[in-house]
Amino acid sequence: MGETATKRFLPLFHIFIILLLLPATVFVGVNSSSKDFIKQSCAGTLYPSLCYSSLAPYASAVRQSPAKLSVAAANVSLAKIKDALSLAVYAKRGSGGRIGAALHDCVQSLSRAADLTKQAAAEMGKLGAESKDGGIAWDASNAQTWMSAAMTNEETCLNGFEDAKVVSGAKAMCDRVGEVKKYTSNALSLLNTLVNGGY
Repeated sequence: MGETATKRFLPLFHIFIILLLLPATVFVGVNSSSKDFIKQSCAGTLYPSLCYSSLAPYASAVRQSPAKLSVAAANVSLAKIKDALSLAVYAKRGSGGRIGAALHDCVQSLSRAADLTKQAAAEMGKLGAESKDGGIAWDASNAQTWMSAAMTNEETCLNGFEDAKVVSGAKAMCDRVGEVKKYTSNALSLLNTLVNGGY
């Protein structure tokens, strides 16, 4: 390579290196600020540590959008509900008496909770657009109603085991649904803050 060609090549090489490194630097900065946003948002929930640990992995997608954060929280809750539902369906096989009846009712309640949470997440996904004063579209109230109803169904599942908690299988189910309720509570809290313009 001649001297003239080398002089032309070096500036292009330097530009290439800068462009290669810049996105990573920007991404780290955005990801860090997004995690700070998630932590601050989760501070207002009943289970802030659980809220942050479950949503931090979505920092790059959430950035600093309250609407996207609410959608992520609803989707996390939905995944947990589905896990608990699978456990209830499995436990119901071969179960009879009070436990069998409670598991049957629990499967129905968790199925409704999953449907409602899925609806809420889809509705929140449509929002995105925030008004100039920081509020959001009135339709968010639908998502609020559905998330609240989902948690009611989770509570209904738990109530069915009230007289059978001493049984090991029932206790395991109660523990799982009780944990699910925490995720749903956090999702509902973040959504309420979004609807009330608290961000």
